Amino acid sequence: MHDLAHRRRVSANLHLRVPNRIEELPGVSEAVEALGREEGWPQDVTYAIVLGLEEVATNVVRHGGGEPGSSEIEIEVTSSDDEVRIEVRDSGKAFDPFHEAPEPDLDAEVQDRQIGGLGVHFVKVLMDETSYSREGGRNHVSMVKRRS
Repeated sequence: MHDLAHRRRVSANLHLRVPNRIEELPGVSEAVEALGREEGWPQDVTYAIVLGLEEVATNVVRHGGGEPGSSEIEIEVTSSDDEVRIEVRDSGKAFDPFHEAPEPDLDAEVQDRQIGGLGVHFVKVLMDETSYSREGGRNHVSMVKRRS
């Protein structure tokens, strides 16, 4: 017999495929914000999810290689009773942002800091879980944000 107390009810699923262009990202954010409103996510949860997704997708566009619009970013957001799972897949260069990106020097003066690097730091701080894998020649970033 299955223990129903440990089953998660998936209440909504958003699946998007967008060209790898910066101009596409505001539409992705709007779709995720709309899902958050429909699902009743707390405002801080929606903020963290949108910021994390924007950062990961922006890095795909800027650092993944290839001409803008030459490939797609696949995004899946799954909302359940207790958490929101965000999956981002792309066919860009292999890169694990959670282990390969240098840690920012948060103690340095702003003018002395290296440009970039804070976005991945924010994702790691705001999300409850992050992971990266390379599957079938594609990058797969997974993020989880608990709803409470």
